[in-house]
Amino acid sequence: MNPIIGIVSCGYTSKRQFVPQTYIHAVESSGGIPIILPCTQQEAVYTSYKKICDGFLFCGGDDVTPLLFGEEPMTDHGKTDTQTDIFHIHFMKLALDSHLPILAICRGMQILNIACNGTIFQDLSLRKTYSLNHMQLSDHREDSSHKISISSNSMLYNILGNTAEVNSFHHQSIHILGTNLKITAIASDGVIEALESTAHPFVIGVQWHPECMYDICEPMQKLFHIFIKKAENAKNIQYISSHLGT
Repeated sequence: MNPIIGIVSCGYTSKRQFVPQTYIHAVESSGGIPIILPCTQQEAVYTSYKKICDGFLFCGGDDVTPLLFGEEPMTDHGKTDTQTDIFHIHFMKLALDSHLPILAICRGMQILNIACNGTIFQDLSLRKTYSLNHMQLSDHREDSSHKISISSNSMLYNILGNTAEVNSFHHQSIHILGTNLKITAIASDGVIEALESTAHPFVIGVQWHPECMYDICEPMQKLFHIFIKKAENAKNIQYISSHLGT
């Protein structure tokens, strides 16, 4: 059976929870079975999500409430939803504890960093050096915006190589790196473009939107295919490992 990928709801709009079709399409086209995991305040549901799924996809979305990473608002950019933020951070921690594969995209990567006790810049203007325009103004979301350099000591290097052209739709970025995370890609201005966990088999966060580039960019397809492949085997590997240890 193909692996079941829990796509975590992006949040609320007009009292409806949503996930853009591009995420569903990328998972489905890569051989995964996408299911949407709604935001909920009932933590007992989290365990059921973990039992059902073989991997988790955290999507893009709005800004994160600054109080949740130890700050107060410093700009008037971006809207927040504390209820969604709390769910995403708590569920990210549970997903990490599951040791199942995680792909975290844009806001999802920022949630990953915050869940690991890191912080983010509330706006790129708060960095002490210049920043590129990371909120591209192209007609199509699949268009590339800038290049990234990828660390050779990373899973992402094995997937994309040492450089890649990516799209860009964010005004926040990683600030203080979270525990058990390493930087695996940066833009030319030093903005962190990718993270990986040093404590889990497959946890990758990317600041761009590979799901939007999926149909036109083979390397982005490869990223999703490897994520799905890791999810396909994750629970079997955990079962074998647990029995070898007894």
